[in-house]
Amino acid sequence: MRVNNIHRLVTEEGDDFRIAYFASPNPSPKPQLPERTLIIHAPTSASVSGAASPYLQKPAKGFLGTSMHLILGRDGKEIIQTVPFHTGAMHAFGYNGRSIGMQLQYPGELLEKGHAFQLRRNYGDNEYILASGLSSSRYGYWPLYPRAQLDSLLAIAMILKEPYNITDVVAKDEVLATTHPGPAFPIIQFREKLLGITDRSILLQETSRNVSLLGQPGEDRTLLSATPIPPGTPVSVINEKDEWYLVAVVEEVGGNPWLIGWVEKSAVRVKTDFMPVVRPDHYLVTAEGRRFQEITPHQNGYEPTKRNVAPKYIIMHFTTGTKMDSTIAHFKSPSAGVSTHLLIGRDGRVVQFLPFDRIAYHCGYSWWERQSNLNKFSIGIELDNAGLLRKGPDGQWMSRKIVIPREHVEQAVHWKQIRSNDPRRFPGWEKFPEAQLQVALNIVKALVQRYPSIVEILGHDDVNLPNRYDPGPLFPLKQWRQELFGREEPDIEIFTINRKTDLFSNIFGRLPNVSQKLHEAMLPANSVVKVIRQDDHLSLVTVLKTSEPKLRRATGWIRTNSLTAAIGGMVKSRKKKKNTDVVEKRTTKGRQQFFRRGKNPPTPKLLEGPFPVGTRVRIQQIKGEWTLVVVLDTVKGRTGLEGWIQTELLSPEVIP
Repeated sequence: MRVNNIHRLVTEEGDDFRIAYFASPNPSPKPQLPERTLIIHAPTSASVSGAASPYLQKPAKGFLGTSMHLILGRDGKEIIQTVPFHTGAMHAFGYNGRSIGMQLQYPGELLEKGHAFQLRRNYGDNEYILASGLSSSRYGYWPLYPRAQLDSLLAIAMILKEPYNITDVVAKDEVLATTHPGPAFPIIQFREKLLGITDRSILLQETSRNVSLLGQPGEDRTLLSATPIPPGTPVSVINEKDEWYLVAVVEEVGGNPWLIGWVEKSAVRVKTDFMPVVRPDHYLVTAEGRRFQEITPHQNGYEPTKRNVAPKYIIMHFTTGTKMDSTIAHFKSPSAGVSTHLLIGRDGRVVQFLPFDRIAYHCGYSWWERQSNLNKFSIGIELDNAGLLRKGPDGQWMSRKIVIPREHVEQAVHWKQIRSNDPRRFPGWEKFPEAQLQVALNIVKALVQRYPSIVEILGHDDVNLPNRYDPGPLFPLKQWRQELFGREEPDIEIFTINRKTDLFSNIFGRLPNVSQKLHEAMLPANSVVKVIRQDDHLSLVTVLKTSEPKLRRATGWIRTNSLTAAIGGMVKSRKKKKNTDVVEKRTTKGRQQFFRRGKNPPTPKLLEGPFPVGTRVRIQQIKGEWTLVVVLDTVKGRTGLEGWIQTELLSPEVIP
């Protein structure tokens, strides 16, 4: 094969490829940048001609058409080209002006019912793997790509590499929210074979002993390759499930360069002894220049245009999950609206979602020392960890429906929780493995060295006080701060309250509404209410049934967390509207304050108040006559209380 003078792939004498060219009416109008990225696609398709068909149709008026440079069949011989290689194609939003799109004929995830080419029963047990893709943590059955197809794809890419200055190759699901080419496509092997060892090469793991590749986790599962993988073979982890890894073998073994399969975790050595360095382009690499796996989160999860070139804070999180795959899928979801810069696994594996100068949405509503919305000033690091656990029916520790082994759990009290007198009643938290903490600390040190603007390391629980407990009481934040900055405590300015006063709740940073009046009676527990309007903190309700006569049929505001789940179906609004409101009926958990309806939602006082003269606080944010503060003293067994106070009631602390 070769590319002719009009930028089409053609056969040469002796080739047995079947190449056809059908011009797409939908080429990209964008001029191509000098450097190109090869993007691999594999949406579900039964044939090459069927896969090409959408690219040959003109779009309906008002819609953009799609196109693809080339489609390659499963036999590795049948090829259809629809756009010349020097012209852009409409195949990947955000990349059309700097890419070449190549699509593989592929059945997609296998099904129990459907077309014959999609049915799992039509494939041999050694022709598919159990796996989950980047955009979903759900496991399914994915057919392996035929070797002939992958060999041809690599041969074509090699032909295109120099004439079209291909400097990178990505699977579409690495950079966009899609399901293809899926977990069975060997993108790590393909990238290394096409580009060699470059700045796109990632840090690999390796086998620690002879191991066989299986189609699913479990010692009795189908063998995928008769040749065992020898110790020291470089591999890359794709999925993890219980005590098993799905790995891509990044080296030819037994004459096959495209091997993928499941192995026991104990057979893989995850490299954690690397020295991290932050490159000038804000990517993390090893001292030898290898990067870490990069997966682009959904565009809703980060700021698309602004940059943070001088971060002030490092914010530590835990994922509340039990495997990295789930967190990756969450950040790829269009409904999540969040992301982070790094994810570090229990075994020390690292995924980078964004360069460090991009603004990731990892903090939510957040404040620290007179700054708010800390996404703009910080680098977020997620540690794969289940966090706060619950006791299961048999006394085991649980994260959702997953049992966490007792040896991985430690009971401790978060500084925002009220401490029990009996340590046996302390909450359970998943421990951080030593490998994970050491890798994370080395990376944090590299970040502080690269960005002199960083002045503090904080937990998500420090900057989002009402809602967050990560990274939790088992995370060694004080020790890390000592290593980084020579002090265990954060550098803060302390003030005192100069007149006995109440504090008003912080609800999404809104200034307090103190004009709202309370009903003269408290709303009793087990009252039945109709929820009219609800947010995370407050709900507007009408009382349907209560033991307090003064509040029957009354409408007002109560705390959202005081309500049970919906009961007894829905209640329709009595008001005649074109779009009738459908609202939930709930009950109250306990006796509580009940605010009158008024014009705007009220701002409840903190129940721990009023706070005496001399109470120590630090300032979160000043807004004219109101200041948001955090109480530093322990009050009624609670610390970290946050609320609004009149600015004039604060005085700088006098140091004796």
